[in-house]
Amino acid sequence: MSSTERQPPIPVPANPAHRPAVARSAVVTSIGRGVHIVGQVTASEHLIIEGTIDGDVVLPDHGVAIGGTGRVNGDVCAQTITVLGQVQGRLTASAIIELRSSSNVSGRVCSPNLSIEEGARFQGTVDPTRANATMAVARHRQLEVAPTAATKARASGSVGT
Repeated sequence: MSSTERQPPIPVPANPAHRPAVARSAVVTSIGRGVHIVGQVTASEHLIIEGTIDGDVVLPDHGVAIGGTGRVNGDVCAQTITVLGQVQGRLTASAIIELRSSSNVSGRVCSPNLSIEEGARFQGTVDPTRANATMAVARHRQLEVAPTAATKARASGSVGT
């Protein structure tokens, strides 16, 4: 699937004990409820967050699901975003943002499509026009970070050893 094609949202059940059902061909990484990450998270596959992230989550070509026990204190930028847990920060998606009934979101939401279930808590602003520009910047920054990390690894002698 090319980066210009839209991918469906990652299905996440309301009960965090059940794992989401995703297509067999989809590669998914999960951050468990006992994991606390400080710093920016990037990936080249779908991501399910059940733990805590203090920092930005940047996956411009993939989906992010914040499960019922998940918490993100930072911006989330992805193709699709589904929230069952808590987010304090800006959500930007090129396809759709879904706020499920158990979600608690505080911040700005930028996406051409937004779904808010009854019971979801949302405090902030909605801007459907800025998603494309924000996604372009995220892709550019992601490309800048990858060579820098590889260069640092080679300089420290940790690559290929």
